[in-house]
Amino acid sequence: MKIGDGPKTTNAGRVNRPGATRSGGVGSARSAPDKIEIAGIPEKELTPKVREALTSLMQEVQSLRDELAQSRARMSELEKLADHDPMLDVYNRRAFVRELDRIMAMIDRYDMRASLVFIDLNDLKKINDGMGHGAGDAALSHIAIIVAANVRQTDVLGRLGGDEFGLLLTQTDQETAEKKAEELTKAIAEIPVKWNGDQFTAKVSCGVVEIVKGQSAVEAMERADSAMYEVKARKNG
Repeated sequence: MKIGDGPKTTNAGRVNRPGATRSGGVGSARSAPDKIEIAGIPEKELTPKVREALTSLMQEVQSLRDELAQSRARMSELEKLADHDPMLDVYNRRAFVRELDRIMAMIDRYDMRASLVFIDLNDLKKINDGMGHGAGDAALSHIAIIVAANVRQTDVLGRLGGDEFGLLLTQTDQETAEKKAEELTKAIAEIPVKWNGDQFTAKVSCGVVEIVKGQSAVEAMERADSAMYEVKARKNG
């Protein structure tokens, strides 16, 4: 209550003044309340046992509220764990495919444009064999961090498994997506991966396809995967 506000009547402290008038006439001089109720219970009924029961009940209600808040927080944490890659702070394959399905539904309904990019870390096995699996993990983390830092919040990044990532670019046609893939490929190669006091270069191959209206998520991913392997084959050739 702000300073200067008049008295307010609530269920927790209702004041009844029989005979009082709006203009402060006859009966307004009666300052002592004839009846007081607390939480809907008259004062005369608030015996020590009733007060004790009310206190216990309020404590139990508060305890239930605390448990509910903890359960909601735990549910939120479990949902995040279910959607995210166990090693990287990106979507896992299941969550990525779910987001792809959602975007494809919007494409079918609203004629929205979007493109799919498959990103593959080149020579992961060589990195693991030569420097250890920790170095391979560092290279994967390196890719995830750089890609996430260079795309929009509306775009979706996920690890599809092993050395492959999927990137869903919303409101993006084929040409624009290819330019973005080139930018990401260059940025990943130019910034060295730091590992165990040393550093090395990670290189990727990207396959880009614009999502076609009416196709399935599986078809879109197969097209992007094929495009990525074509790029990798040209580099190796």
